[in-house]
Amino acid sequence: MSRIVEEVLVPAKEGRGIYLKRGQFLDIVDVEGHQVGDIVAWLRNDPSEYMSPTHTVSSNASVALKTGSKVFSNHRNPVFTIVRDDVEKHDIIVPCCDRERYLNSYGLPDHPHCLGNLEQARDLLGEDHEIHGETAWNVFMHNRVESDGSVVTDPAAHEAGATITLEAHDDLVVLLSACPQDLTPCNAFNPTSMMLRVREKE
Repeated sequence: MSRIVEEVLVPAKEGRGIYLKRGQFLDIVDVEGHQVGDIVAWLRNDPSEYMSPTHTVSSNASVALKTGSKVFSNHRNPVFTIVRDDVEKHDIIVPCCDRERYLNSYGLPDHPHCLGNLEQARDLLGEDHEIHGETAWNVFMHNRVESDGSVVTDPAAHEAGATITLEAHDDLVVLLSACPQDLTPCNAFNPTSMMLRVREKE
């Protein structure tokens, strides 16, 4: 049994964050369905150690994440264990979207982007850690790598309420962007809200 400690709604196209203690559980919930979320995390007492997608790929010898998988830091220490995963489709190789992505690919200099959302979430918490797009994990993002090496983005097929639950291995700062991408299929062209829910054992 567990009890809810905190719930934070992440509005569509925005970012929010939470503090997570070692042993607590974090539910990342797609409130309305077909939505991707980008997360970053770092150790609260040592921001130089942070969740690292590339080290996770290396440590797991896999680009796939599913129930039971661990997510690692830049020092190859476990940051999270995935204890529940309704979707089991994620992207851990592509950096989060940023201003340059929309400017270079679409000619849009002012489109909302996940890096800006994560900075918004950081600022709302009063943190000052510098965020880099390559440290983000694209939760629920349905990217696939073809045999020729190309990366294809499919629509996120999961429905409302889909959840991934992460168990924290340390005291963490965690930020989530409800991805604002509406020009590719990743959010079914309709970005919507997400939820951060912190739980702990009773």
